[in-house]
Parts: sequence; C-alpha cells; structure tokens
Amino acid sequence: MGTGTRASPLDVDDGVRIAPNVASVLCKASVLLNVVLLLIVFMLSAAVVMLSAADAKVTLGPRGPAVSALDESRAACSGHGMLFSGADACECFDCWTGSTCELRITNASECIVNANSGTPFIFEEYWVQHPEATVSIKPSYHIGYGADMPRLEAAIRSLHTVVGNAVADDSVHVVVGLGSTELINAALYALSEDDAAQPAAVWSQAPYYSGYRSPPSFFHTRNFEWVDAGNSGTPPHDRRVIELVTSPNNPDGHLRSPAVHGPHSAVVMDHAYLWPHFVAVGHPPISYAGNATVALFTLSKVSGHASSRVGWALTSSASLARRLRAFVSTVSYGVPRENQLRAIAVIEHMVTHRGQPLRIARRLMQSRWERLEAAFAAHAARCAGGRAPCAASPYQLEPRDAPAPDAFSGEAAYAPSPAYAWVRRSDGGDCLAAMRGVGIIARPGTQFGASQAYARLELLMREPTFDILLSKLQTLLGVD
Repeated sequence: MGTGTRASPLDVDDGVRIAPNVASVLCKASVLLNVVLLLIVFMLSAAVVMLSAADAKVTLGPRGPAVSALDESRAACSGHGMLFSGADACECFDCWTGSTCELRITNASECIVNANSGTPFIFEEYWVQHPEATVSIKPSYHIGYGADMPRLEAAIRSLHTVVGNAVADDSVHVVVGLGSTELINAALYALSEDDAAQPAAVWSQAPYYSGYRSPPSFFHTRNFEWVDAGNSGTPPHDRRVIELVTSPNNPDGHLRSPAVHGPHSAVVMDHAYLWPHFVAVGHPPISYAGNATVALFTLSKVSGHASSRVGWALTSSASLARRLRAFVSTVSYGVPRENQLRAIAVIEHMVTHRGQPLRIARRLMQSRWERLEAAFAAHAARCAGGRAPCAASPYQLEPRDAPAPDAFSGEAAYAPSPAYAWVRRSDGGDCLAAMRGVGIIARPGTQFGASQAYARLELLMREPTFDILLSKLQTLLGVD
C-alpha cells in the first residue's frame, strides 16, 4: 500500500466485510491477547527450583512461587504404594496388589518381602509430609558443560557440623561423586601408585560389604587388585595394601578401625552408616588427617535419596583430593547438576531443621531393633527348652555394640541401631534358603566373605513392610 492510498476493507470469512478502523482495533486486540496468552503459558511452564535456608526452596529464576503443594503420591495408592509423577500406575509395596494397591496378599507363599536391598525407605514418610523440599528446574538452566556447585559443598560441611560425625572445616577437602560406588573406585585410584612394581592389594576384613570385590576385579587395572582375606583373615605383607573399612560395618553393624598399619598401607573409611539413626556420633568428630586416608559418605543413607547418586569423600590431603577429582572427571565428567540440586534441597532442609529427619529415623530403627531382639530372645528361650522346631538349628542374631555417648542427641548411653540384621544358623545350614522358605528374600553371607550359615536382612524398609518381615521371622523362629 503506497503513501496516501486509501485502505480497502479487510475480507474475512467468505465475504464478511470489516471496516479498516474496526479491523485495526481487532488486530491490535488480537496481538495483545496473544502476548498475554504467551506470558501465561511461559509462567505456567517455567520450571523453578526453590531453595532457601528457611524452607529448602531454591530459586534459579529471578523469582518464583514456593513449592509446597500436598504430596498425594501415597494417598493415590491407598497408602500401600506410590504413584510417581508421570507414572501410569501405582507401584505397590511388598504384599499389596490391585490398581490402587488396595488388596493385601494374604497367601503366605505369594507374599514375599524383599530384605535384600539397602534402600532407606524409612525416610519416605517424612518427605511425603515435607513437599517444600521439592526441586524443579527451568529447561534453560545451565545447559552447557560444567557442573561445579560450591553450594553443595557448603551444605555438606554444614550437615557434618550439625550432626557432629566428622570434621569438615576448611582443613578438609570435599570431593563429590556419583554415590559411594564411584567414590570407592576413585579412592582406590587415588591411594594407589601409578609406577608401582605390582598392583596394590585391596583388602577388607570379613565380613565385608558385598560391593567391595567388584571394582578391583572389574577394572583389571595395573594399579590395584582385590585380595581375598581367605581363611587366615590377614592382609598380604609383600606390597602396598589399601584397606576398605566400613564403620559401622555392613553387614554386622559393628564399629571398626583399620587393621593394617605401616608406611605401605592406606585406608578407605566407608562411613555410609555413620549417622545418628544408626550409631552414636561425635566425642570428638572423626578427623581424616594424613596422606593415606579417604573417608566416604553418601546421600542415600542420610536422606534416603539413593537413586540421586550423590556421595562425597573427605580428605585432608590436597594431592589425594586432586586424584579423586581427576578420576570423577575422567569417568563421569562430574555429577549432573540435577542430582546436585536435589542434594542441596534435602541437605539444606535437614540443616535448617537441625537433623529432624534423622531423629525420626532413629526412633523407627530403635523400635525395630527392640522388636527384633525380642523375637530372637523368645526363639533362644524356646530352643534352650528343647522345644520343636528349633532344637537342632537355632538362629542367632548378631548382638549390637554397647551404648556410647552421642554428640548429636546429647545422650550419655546411646544404643546403636544398625541398618541390617546379621543372622546365623548355628548348625551351619543354608540360612538364605530357610528364609526363602517363609517368604523372605535376604542376601547370602557368601557375598560378604562369610559362609552359607549367614544371611543379611535389611531393616530400612517402610514400617508396614517391616511388620510383615517380623511376622515371617517369627514363623521361622517358631515364636509366632
């Protein structure tokens, strides 16, 4: 249209004619409406991570609403399952079925309790009740490489300060990895020597965590190799030894110290369970001084978020910290930001609430151990009287360590409540098979360097599942 040319009417919808001034108004209104709609869509679709010191909400955008909607994940499944975001159906808990997990499986042969895992579902109820620690992320948030997040390191240091289980001041280096699994491998690499005449011997006193044998055997590296304790139970003396020490121990729950000492030894202190819902901590907090010690912790056992795959190593050695970071960077290029954001959310929440989730988990674990010990005590009394069916093959529960002072609670006699029950058949029979016979899936003692007479039972499941587990154990023990 040239300058001064009169505008012709706008043709709309098969011959309906609209005057130019009306058409102009409509066009402007249409543009304005589209802008408003786009703004609404943007505001609704913009994912925001909310995290603050007060309520564990982090804002990655300039501003955003607090995320505190009621979590209906469990209520949608009759309280006996979880309906996760984006899922089409409920995931029912052990011994429940139906589209909404409304049906209890009463047939003993069909009701199977999986006590073979180590998933800390003891925290699930707490997080259902505290959705303010929700994490959501804008799609534009840090789409490039690079995942270093100093805020996570600061949160980790604060958590150790609140709990009192480790020195985590500026004298200690914090290295974040993809859970303890990656960090075990990273620690073995960091503590080994690249130019050694023979591989370092990776050794652990039995019973040891079942995951220790796999990394040295899988990698076939010239730096280190797994050496079984064997019948002697002593480490080799002809080369460098890297000892893996789990304390409290998995599977038997006892506190442990390194058994290997000397200039050619190094130690990885696996402290996955060194938290107050499992054991007394502090007096004083553990320090990791020296160039031959790495300590490992994991988010899974302190908050329950096992699938987020976040763990961290503590060491006072700058050279060990560099090698740990080099391994993590080479193998996985660092921990994804999404994982770290979730860790920040839950850890800062725990710090703000002074470890309240740990206190709740502590009460659950203590109650479970008291009921478990009562069942085994009744079994022992029954067997001592020679009453069937246990006279020939009594089951024995590994006793807990003695109570100790606890810095977190201030209690002078704090009884431990280990994550697992270590059970033995005194007649040497197959403990795993016997448990399977009453509908319990346990982990065999042979995976921990022990005999078939042993089996490990997880105690971290949801409370209703533990009730079923205890009932099945009572059947096995003849005290139901």
